[in-house]
Amino acid sequence: MAKEGKSKRKPRRNPDEKAEEPIEKEEPTFHEPAIICIGEYPIKILLKGSLAEKKDEPRPIFIDKFSADIAEWSQSSLDPASILGLDLKIDTHFWFQVLPAIANDSAIISRLKDKPIDNLRGAVIVSSLWDGVGSGLLPALISQFKEWNKNTVAFGVLPSQMQVSDVHFNAFSSIGMCVSKGFASLLLLDRDQLENYVGVDRRGSVLKGNVFFNYLLEMVAAKETFVQELSELSRAFDVRMYTVLSATGASFSMYGSIKNILSSALSRPLLKIDLASASVVYVLLRLPLQLKEKLSRGKIELEIANWFKGKASLQTVFVSEPIYVEDVNDRIDLVMFVGGFDATEMFAAMEKKVKAIKSFVVKKGSMKEDEWRAIVKSLGVE
Repeated sequence: MAKEGKSKRKPRRNPDEKAEEPIEKEEPTFHEPAIICIGEYPIKILLKGSLAEKKDEPRPIFIDKFSADIAEWSQSSLDPASILGLDLKIDTHFWFQVLPAIANDSAIISRLKDKPIDNLRGAVIVSSLWDGVGSGLLPALISQFKEWNKNTVAFGVLPSQMQVSDVHFNAFSSIGMCVSKGFASLLLLDRDQLENYVGVDRRGSVLKGNVFFNYLLEMVAAKETFVQELSELSRAFDVRMYTVLSATGASFSMYGSIKNILSSALSRPLLKIDLASASVVYVLLRLPLQLKEKLSRGKIELEIANWFKGKASLQTVFVSEPIYVEDVNDRIDLVMFVGGFDATEMFAAMEKKVKAIKSFVVKKGSMKEDEWRAIVKSLGVE
């Protein structure tokens, strides 16, 4: 008699039993915001810093007209997954040439969506405002992140006063469109002020020119709650525009007090504003661990509020929980995001500067007069 072999037949399933549902693989949740960099100018700045070397997710995303250009600027050091070229056969001198192309080409947004957007704690967008790609793409991305219900903080670099009127037209238009979205917090930095910046880092080395921008963004990236906190502050006080006052690498023993450190920040404005008209301040700090007890968050908040007395009638000062580092020195990095200031005079001067180019593009049919009026109105210039 032949031996009975083992049956390879699968056991029958009881019809009353439910079929096992496939277990969905959980996507990782990232505790840092995404950093999205748009335009040749900021891309070349970030390529000199440590953020461009980041290998773990979320890695920065670099966007410009052509993927090949970005790869060339990075000397092929960037992961191709970090490069997002528009790669469209269109003119990109003005924002109105780029914005419709993005709106009509869902592939670009889909490629961005392929990144781990859903699992991010918001986005930090860094963009030049004078070129067509930056000025057109920034408001488009702000709208897209709003649709995805993701908080967004945008750093916009204004053109130099030496640059010609067409680039100021791009910047003015882009800011107006961003503000009208009523969603993202927009941080304005003046290119001239940025390139003339002179400061110190927490190791005591000189920070000169736009190298400071990398230092600032590295601080922002290290603060997991930055985008969420600033976005909540913006919504609570209906503030959309900010700029930066900073005092980095300040030795506490040398300055003697937070008050003196704050005063030094006034000598390095990244945008000339009427400080007296400011209404809110968000403070980002990096402190040596050894100063944690001596300089508590509450004490620093009181000192900052007191320092602003007589300088501005603030509605609020929010000091974020400091980033503590194991440093043997006593150097403090203090960055104030000052918002709610009156920018009417600045925008009126810009509007006057770009009137001729505006008339030209309207006459040419590239934009409508109603579109321009909406932009001007959003910036409070009548």
